[in-house]
Amino acid sequence: MSILSQPKEPQTYTVDGIKFFKKHLDKIRYDSMVTDNPITTSEISIFMLLHLYTDEMGQIRTLTKDPSVSERKQLNISNLSSDHDLVYETVKKAFDSLLSRNYIAEVHNLKGTHFEIVDYAQYNHQIENSISEEKSSYFRIPMALFQEKVFGQLIKYRYHKGPILLLELCQYFTVQLGTNRRTVEDVQLVQGERTMSYLKKTLNTTAKRVRRFLSIINKIVSFKPIEEKVKIPSPDRLERKRTFTQVCIEKFKFNLNGACFKRIDEQSERKTYARCKKEMAARMKYAKIPVKWRDMKDIERSISRMVNISTHFEIVNKAQKMLNYTILKVADKIEELHNTNQLDDIKSIGAYVNKSFSNAFDDFQKSYINVDDRIEIASAYQRTYGEYPSFLLNESNS
Repeated sequence: MSILSQPKEPQTYTVDGIKFFKKHLDKIRYDSMVTDNPITTSEISIFMLLHLYTDEMGQIRTLTKDPSVSERKQLNISNLSSDHDLVYETVKKAFDSLLSRNYIAEVHNLKGTHFEIVDYAQYNHQIENSISEEKSSYFRIPMALFQEKVFGQLIKYRYHKGPILLLELCQYFTVQLGTNRRTVEDVQLVQGERTMSYLKKTLNTTAKRVRRFLSIINKIVSFKPIEEKVKIPSPDRLERKRTFTQVCIEKFKFNLNGACFKRIDEQSERKTYARCKKEMAARMKYAKIPVKWRDMKDIERSISRMVNISTHFEIVNKAQKMLNYTILKVADKIEELHNTNQLDDIKSIGAYVNKSFSNAFDDFQKSYINVDDRIEIASAYQRTYGEYPSFLLNESNS
């Protein structure tokens, strides 16, 4: 077997975030360089935000994650402004511009209206389609970037190239994790270096504004000076205004916040997911529960979520027990509703199942996770991600 044909080592970590295609980044880069009508900070920011709400086919049927918003109002653009602390007029103008630029499209059919990210479905298909001559690649934007709500600051201070640099940094970390940092065990070793001159050119701004930009994104991507140059005024200029010593940063080292990474055990996790999915499907079949294809996909996404969480319970040898408990409890509940003719009363089976898994998971923790287990799980999670695991109940809730 040649070196080129040898299988790659399993990837240890991935960026915990949403998919963004390189071809969309290429289009943004091009549209930012045109002189007559360049794409704006707000337009790129809104386009990035829209990826939070798309499905695998690029379809956007809601613009909020808030379950209290009625179905009739889910596609209101005001949801974006309220959820992400943005000015409504700015969001509306950017959204309309994305429609006219053909970044997104409005789709009408018998079931109503929705939006689509143009070419998203095609690019997604090209990843999986081994027959197609044209391939597409993607990287991941960390969920934490959206949670920190940095886009309002980028728009306010008019960092026209700021969102593009953010996308390029996201691409850098995704590529690193898939290539020369594929088997890394310490995520803090996944880092890079950039010069001040590079950042000034990329952002098309001054050193002072570069430092402000870095402070805005600091909780996501941290830049630390590693090379500094001291400028001392020459004797013949002492009479001028600047007579102090100036320290100039020439190079930075940067890394992604540990909370933006997700550890993966690809082979084991896939096998576990396949087994759990098969188990749930079998329960549905033998109980003769008529679940629609889309509802089943929603159920599978909930199972995937539980499988991902279960990996953190392996340290106390309770991963399998947690999955068995939650799947059994949810399947029993669905079967009970079916047998009592209450299943048809549920508007969204997918949302109901997702909530049921969360409740079953909380019940499992209260019954089977003791104080020592909780400390061990939390400690291991904090060592890797630098924060307390949000899925773990604290002592007052258990």
